[in-house]
Amino acid sequence: MSSIRCSRLLACCLVAVLALSVAAPAAAVSVDAEDVPSEAEAGTQYEASVTLTDLYSDNSKWRLNASTELVEDPLWTVEYVGVDGDVTEEVTRTGQNVTVSERDVESPISEVRVTVEGEVPEVGNWSYEPRPSFLAMELAQVPVTSDGSTGAPSTIDTWTTAHYTTDSQEAREAIESATEAISSAEEAGGDVSDAENALTNAKRFYRNEDFDAAVSNAEDAQEQANDAEQSAQSSQQTQQLLLYAGVGVVVLLLIGGGVYWYRQNQQDTSRLG
Repeated sequence: MSSIRCSRLLACCLVAVLALSVAAPAAAVSVDAEDVPSEAEAGTQYEASVTLTDLYSDNSKWRLNASTELVEDPLWTVEYVGVDGDVTEEVTRTGQNVTVSERDVESPISEVRVTVEGEVPEVGNWSYEPRPSFLAMELAQVPVTSDGSTGAPSTIDTWTTAHYTTDSQEAREAIESATEAISSAEEAGGDVSDAENALTNAKRFYRNEDFDAAVSNAEDAQEQANDAEQSAQSSQQTQQLLLYAGVGVVVLLLIGGGVYWYRQNQQDTSRLG
């Protein structure tokens, strides 16, 4: 009876494993290389590119869907690379959301290179953390069935880029410098409460897009932090000097006591003689 139960349990386990192996999805399309700037100034020209490989791990035939928040008619360039490394075809499209429907991705294509160019959008909502960013590129594959119909797109990957203005960058750098100064003052044991209050105000002005006030408060915070660090270092030096002076007094007292004891012994010895 026990062996029958074990056999049934083993069979159930095998069925479960087989079911999981069938249900597990194949590995997705891979991003072999990418050149996506981490930050860019609003209103400037921008370019990003990625290379896709492992093209047929999910679907033997599919189309590319691409999205971006770049403005001014962003230009997409899609290059299809054969197994010999040569570009077999190049397709261009303009727009923030495009589907390259004229060319299906199928063997013998081994790589797909995607490049997007456009203008960096203006910042809509300012915040210090998280840093304002925009969608640089999102790529998805749209499966194509044998009868030519398409399925639901699945995202390959998404890339974002932080964007800024000249004034906001200056304010951010001032806030970062103040933050480092406060951290250094804290390590030295300084009182940084005033500096932290000024830093909080700087970040608040940053969120309100008042970058001049943000810079001013950040500079105040850095100065207050530097003063606190110098005060802490000066206090530590004073304490060390007092400690050294105290040690010196003790040493002198010990020496004086030793000399007195020695003389007293000498006098006692001479009297006895």
